[in-house]
Amino acid sequence: MRFIFTFVIISLLSLTVHAQPPAGSNPLIGSIDGTVLDSISKEALEYAQVAVLKSADSSVVASIYTGENGTFVLENLPAGKYIIKVSNSGYRSKFIPNIQLSPQKPLRKLGNVSLVTIDKAIDEVIIQADKTALQIGLDKKVYNVGDDISVTGGSANDVLNNVPSVEIDQEGKVSLRGDGNVTILIDGKPSSLSGGNGKSLLDGIPAASIERIEIVTNPSAKYDPDGTSGIINVVLKKNIKRGLNGSVSASAGTGNAYNGAVNLNMRNTKFNVYGNYAFDYKDGYRNQFMYLKQFYGDSTVYFDQERLGSDLNISHTAKIGMDIYLKDRNTLSWNVSGNLGDRERFGDQNNYRYANSNDTIGYWNRIATDPSGNKNLDAGLNYSWEFKEDKGTADFAAYQSFGQGYNDGIYEQRFTYPSDTSSLFQNLYSDENTNITTLSMDVVRIFKEKWRTESGLKMIRRNMGVNAYSESADTSGVYSQDTLTYFDYSYKERIYSAYGIVARAVKSWKFQVGVRLEQSYQEPNLLSENKSFRNQYFNAFPSGHVRYKFDKKGEMSLGYSRRINRPNSDNLNPFTSYADPYNLRRGNPELRPEYIHSIDLSYDLPMKKLTLSVTAYQRYASSVINRVKVFYPDGTSAGTFANIDNSVNTGGEIVFQYRPLPIWRNMLSINGNYIKYNDNSNVGTNFNREGFVLGGKLSSTLELMKRTLTIQVNGRYGAPAVTPSGRMQPRGSMDFSIDKSLYNGKWGVGLRVSDIFNTQGFRFFVDQPGVNQNVEFKWETRRIFINVRYRFGKTDIVDKKRPSDQPQGGGGGMDF
Repeated sequence: MRFIFTFVIISLLSLTVHAQPPAGSNPLIGSIDGTVLDSISKEALEYAQVAVLKSADSSVVASIYTGENGTFVLENLPAGKYIIKVSNSGYRSKFIPNIQLSPQKPLRKLGNVSLVTIDKAIDEVIIQADKTALQIGLDKKVYNVGDDISVTGGSANDVLNNVPSVEIDQEGKVSLRGDGNVTILIDGKPSSLSGGNGKSLLDGIPAASIERIEIVTNPSAKYDPDGTSGIINVVLKKNIKRGLNGSVSASAGTGNAYNGAVNLNMRNTKFNVYGNYAFDYKDGYRNQFMYLKQFYGDSTVYFDQERLGSDLNISHTAKIGMDIYLKDRNTLSWNVSGNLGDRERFGDQNNYRYANSNDTIGYWNRIATDPSGNKNLDAGLNYSWEFKEDKGTADFAAYQSFGQGYNDGIYEQRFTYPSDTSSLFQNLYSDENTNITTLSMDVVRIFKEKWRTESGLKMIRRNMGVNAYSESADTSGVYSQDTLTYFDYSYKERIYSAYGIVARAVKSWKFQVGVRLEQSYQEPNLLSENKSFRNQYFNAFPSGHVRYKFDKKGEMSLGYSRRINRPNSDNLNPFTSYADPYNLRRGNPELRPEYIHSIDLSYDLPMKKLTLSVTAYQRYASSVINRVKVFYPDGTSAGTFANIDNSVNTGGEIVFQYRPLPIWRNMLSINGNYIKYNDNSNVGTNFNREGFVLGGKLSSTLELMKRTLTIQVNGRYGAPAVTPSGRMQPRGSMDFSIDKSLYNGKWGVGLRVSDIFNTQGFRFFVDQPGVNQNVEFKWETRRIFINVRYRFGKTDIVDKKRPSDQPQGGGGGMDF
């Protein structure tokens, strides 16, 4: 705990030193006031920014926002000569020079200050410069969901499927650059909404609730070191428009798919209140086909499974929050978000087992109904202090996440052959709960506009539990508890961390080094069997970034970080799921943490019509945690997790954003890497594999009829890819969308066709000693959606330099 105590002292001293006025500074004696008006209508302009700049170097001394009647008062200003800058969204900034304050003239009344609206030509340039769907930085990509009409009526998984280098598998598991060990955050924090294991409650979050997706592939020391391939941060909507604003949208799709969303916010100079709600109902088929071949000496046994089924998802997602703008650049914020979801999967599965002589060994039918549900509630409290003269910030945050869920199974199994085998009627019940608490403090200091330091503390506490049991029916149809599943599992995790970062800018160069120190405790306990496990480890996670800006706007960056992939509660859970007795699923309580060394070399070149981003990367990982499939002589198999000795992943990513015409923009991303798995620890298996992983995504958008009609095409393709157990087969899909804006953007209608050629799905081949297996998943992906929306209120955005308007979950960047 010594390093935590040291960081507390350093951070508090930084705040104390900053709060003290510099020695020898001028006494605070003056004030400036006035009223900001529209030059034509003479109406008062609320929330215009008024800044006081030093005449000598234009550094900011103080700033304020106008009130409801356009008035402002800047008080306690030191004597000196100043320039007044007045700015507002949609208006030309106005500069008032030669403002002198002295003991003899301490007060200056500017009277009415009129701002002129931006003329039409400039306005067209601003429209063209609006944020694109994908904003590329050298260490982070930001995907703006509001600009993508191809996800209308979709979920968070549909959004992620459009993000370069991100893939979603048949179970909702997220991977980044071909690596499934990725950290999922909601609004920059660990959340029960992300499922706790990176997989998916995300499919229950409507796309209409999402503001943007942030992708960080080589994070700085400010970020938690979890996730070998990086961090995906899902930022839920929080309106920042002033006045009263809102929107309502609804869509309906083929195959019983419906959703709707409502967004409201009200903002003035003292507070911002916002809220949104989204509903999603989606029904459809979900089929699975598995063909297994096992070799026993000179004989071969075949086992085929064909399951036809349905999948119904219903979800409600809501968020409400408030920002309170206190005096002296202080903001107090709170928010509460929640998700309520229900899912019911049904399957009719035929099972065939026969020998190479086509002699039937067994034939049976299994009817499965798998209802599940979740309730999740997240609450956050944040206090932000922005230092004067833009010299830094201090943020204090508390975050609490609760989650409850259930996963049940109702099974009926009847044998046709052998006919004397008894039928099975069985019910499985499982309840889960999650409790995550996060406390953090972050301080950023900027010195002489060339040095920057960051420091902070963080505590994450996770408590999770699973309770399960099963019951079977006897010959008379009476159910009683059986011994197949009786299970009580708890998981506790404590992570205490502290970090420090130092950054320096020298001409065209920027340097940043940092380290994160972390003490972790894990306690997975199988209470029903009196089995306890305890993992405890201390780690240091260094990071470094170097950036160089060329004269012709191009930038190059080199980044390094050491990271960790901790086995989570699901990975460690030894409970065996018998939803399909021939395809079991279980965790591995003996998993060890995976450690990663990651290095990226990036080049970014923005041009008039083309923006090019190229990245070369390599990751070396030891004790690699991977999903594997183990086969047994009786024909059953178990999907579980194992540590593979090490892996080396070397690859590159290219992203083109090309705009040949002002009305036509295109994005093409390609990610390819060569991965090699080395393993001598798992006896009886062969995880020593190597090969290429290649994928690409294309988006093309055309804006017609004075940009009121938008047409968009999205395509994605994944080439055959190597896995530790075998290989993934090629996959791909294409979407089409069209959207028409009406009545100055207040109304809009749209049409979307997802997976036009009905090719989206997953197929993979397992190749292990004595075993070959082909597996195919296909669900309802081709749908036609019709959507309508309505917006009301003002459409101008307030100045985003307020602390509360900064992107959540970020930090640790190279910007000064």
